[in-house]
Amino acid sequence: MVKNYYVSKNNQQIGPFCEEDIVGKIKSKEISWMDYIYDDSKKDWVIIVEHKAFNKMFTESVLKHSISDPTMNRPAKGVELSTVDSIQEKAWYVLKDNNNYGPFSKAEIIQMLQAKILYEYDFLWQPEMESWKRLAEITDFSRNNLKKLIQSGDPAISEIFFRRRNVRVTYGCSLIVHNNKQIFKGRSLEISSGGAGVYIDTNQFTPGQNLFLHFQPGDGVPPFNAVCTIISKEFHSHPINKANEFKYGVKFTSISQNIKQKIQEFAEKEMIQRKKVA
Repeated sequence: MVKNYYVSKNNQQIGPFCEEDIVGKIKSKEISWMDYIYDDSKKDWVIIVEHKAFNKMFTESVLKHSISDPTMNRPAKGVELSTVDSIQEKAWYVLKDNNNYGPFSKAEIIQMLQAKILYEYDFLWQPEMESWKRLAEITDFSRNNLKKLIQSGDPAISEIFFRRRNVRVTYGCSLIVHNNKQIFKGRSLEISSGGAGVYIDTNQFTPGQNLFLHFQPGDGVPPFNAVCTIISKEFHSHPINKANEFKYGVKFTSISQNIKQKIQEFAEKEMIQRKKVA
């Protein structure tokens, strides 16, 4: 029996289509790998590239059009690479904005993360993985693993990392969040002139989504509005009342130059104060 699927594109449901029809429409660019498809097993809509029926198919299409064979020059099974060699090995493929790129080394992925060319919600794959995953779900790029690399003391590894472009400091204030449909409450945790870490009282937002944030007056920064893009999402439990909280990392995509300057001045003062205390 032929399996049929419904696809959601631009918030409109189309279909049903069989697998062959969907692949054909992707090739003709009528739909993209980043559009949504209904997954019966999950009873929810998922990105096509994440669906088990199409994940392997996408990987095969990437390798077919890849300039470099990811299996070439790879160590034999059981042979471990040194830390430096492993982060320089070109084994990672990237799916971003419906285009695939690669292969890249782990070092290059880290540098693209720091330069904000890649974000936690972009998809990665390498030959040892069964399927494509969001970068935030891959252990190799977890904060703990990256922290271990930074603390390794190896000069070759240290050169990969560079300082955060925008100084980020602790900053607490109340937030009003809007997604063009509903209003939510939140609070800020940290801030920089390029973005912020915030808690919002809902788990419905996803990386890549745009939000409107209104920051209430805080210590050293006047109230301001900002259009933001979510770049990360984490689950937390409130330290006092143990209620579920969701921490989102956001980058500012639209903010006044005057406010940006005031945040930068506030952050620099806070950094100076920290050094005095230390």
